[in-house]
Amino acid sequence: MATWVICAGVSQSSELGEYVRSCDEAASVVFERSPVRLRGRMREDLAGACVIVGEGVGGPDPVNLAAAIAADGNASEVFLALDSTSGSMRSRAKRAGISQVITSADFAARPASVHQGQRGTRSGVPGRAAGEEALATVSERREGVPVIVFVSGRGGVGKTTLAALFAASAASWGLDVAALDLDLAFGNLAALCGVSRPGDLAALAGGIASDEALEQAGARAGEHLHVWGPCRAPEYAECIQPLAADIIARLTHGHDLVVVDTPSSWGDAVAGAAQQADRLVIVSDERPGAIPALSRCGSLAVRLGVARTRIVRLMNACDPRRRDESFVARAAVGLECAREVRVLDGGLDLVELLGAGDMAELVASENPAALGAAHGLAALLKELGHLPDAEGARHALAGGGKPRRLFGLGRGEG
Repeated sequence: MATWVICAGVSQSSELGEYVRSCDEAASVVFERSPVRLRGRMREDLAGACVIVGEGVGGPDPVNLAAAIAADGNASEVFLALDSTSGSMRSRAKRAGISQVITSADFAARPASVHQGQRGTRSGVPGRAAGEEALATVSERREGVPVIVFVSGRGGVGKTTLAALFAASAASWGLDVAALDLDLAFGNLAALCGVSRPGDLAALAGGIASDEALEQAGARAGEHLHVWGPCRAPEYAECIQPLAADIIARLTHGHDLVVVDTPSSWGDAVAGAAQQADRLVIVSDERPGAIPALSRCGSLAVRLGVARTRIVRLMNACDPRRRDESFVARAAVGLECAREVRVLDGGLDLVELLGAGDMAELVASENPAALGAAHGLAALLKELGHLPDAEGARHALAGGGKPRRLFGLGRGEG
């Protein structure tokens, strides 16, 4: 009996399940909605299975995900299911080691090239086949809600500060912002956002019963800003890690923007967040050793299926008096398609305001770090088609009235 693993959205999963059983009525069909868990299970209990990657699952582009699974070498065959395709897409898939591309027009057919075992006879819509597993409990994302995820290749680069600045700036423009701290054991995003008593994600250790239960696990940092994480008891962090993808998806249901901060060490939760990101912001600085860390971080993101066009290189704490073009050129190697954002050093004023937890005053100030972060955020939101119609957002997009050279976006300026 062949085992088929389907990774697609709810609607397409049902169609693909019928399609597989029409080709092999004895097949064991497994649905896995999480790309991260899928790749992990292909190394373990699902090794040797046939995989169909479809659309609507969120996270990485289906072509990139299918290519990554093929490159892992743990599947006997990898198929890509798209609503429509082209000759260039089929060529791209073939070069990536994908066995075949099928389209929605094929789902009603029973091609001999996509089957293992004896072909069965299709008769209506069958129920769950023997050995079929339930759909993984990862919620659908709400359309039109951007997810911006901050990652880094090492600590101390100001990643959490930037995540807080992005979240608070967007909230000041009237967007309802959800900020999530995935440093579940020791994160301090809530403190930087001015929350005196953070919520407790450990309350979700038994599973997320509803969006309302998730809302209750967060804390209000302002009229338009709520923060989730970390766990009050660090020992519960491991229990929440597998829920990260579902938490991010659910946060899109009641908010206009989701900003995710992560620890510098990558695990399944960070990988899942990276795959969910509409923009993956890799934070670095100009200290010695920055380029190797940036390169490793970017390479890992690409291997996880994150398209280079969704990656942003953010150089933090830059010296306003100089711009080392040779450093910038070396930092871009391997991430040539990625946008570059520069944020200047905020000085002692930044440190003092962060220490006081007065993020609202910081984003309203003329601090160069706050202005640079706001400008970078405005450009990314415009690129994504979600820049709010607010004076503050328009002012930030224009550079906050400061000389353009201080807060410029390097490539593909919005």
